[in-house]
Amino acid sequence: MKSILQTVVAGLALVLVLTACEEREGSPPASKSEPDLVRDRHHNEREFVLLEALRQAEALEQPDSALAVALHDVGELYRVRGDLAAAEPYFWRALPVWASSVGAMDPHMAITLSSLALIFEARKEYAKAIPLVEQALKVREAAFGLDHPRIVPSLEHYAGLLRLLNRHEEAERIDARRVRIAAPS
Repeated sequence: MKSILQTVVAGLALVLVLTACEEREGSPPASKSEPDLVRDRHHNEREFVLLEALRQAEALEQPDSALAVALHDVGELYRVRGDLAAAEPYFWRALPVWASSVGAMDPHMAITLSSLALIFEARKEYAKAIPLVEQALKVREAAFGLDHPRIVPSLEHYAGLLRLLNRHEEAERIDARRVRIAAPS
């Protein structure tokens, strides 16, 4: 029971702090000549908050979804910043934690797989990205069904990668499926 309570408290604290950071990010900069400094300060604040949430999740000593969320969020922060080398290990660490805490076919797993694929895509390592996107698609299909609109982003990502690899016929089949799913009934 204590572990569940600690997880809930840590999660609520994280939500409150992230909400405060987002509210400050939405406010206009102090002057027009300082937007980069303001953005950097907010990124540094967010990094501090996310690393602290990760530290707290690791302190729980039981790999659970709070740890997976923290690992994913730190990785995503670094990925969005463009620091792919820093981001990648966090995603790799998050995957087995997701698998053990919520299951390998949970949609959260697909989000981390997709983020990891984006790292390889940014490095133009498309052959490494493809299996991750395929697995993310399989996870979403298992979770939502083969024709659910929530699989459309995975289909778009997959088709885009196939085009980069000059696998246009496969990309067209994926796109046709995506259009069929996305079309209003």
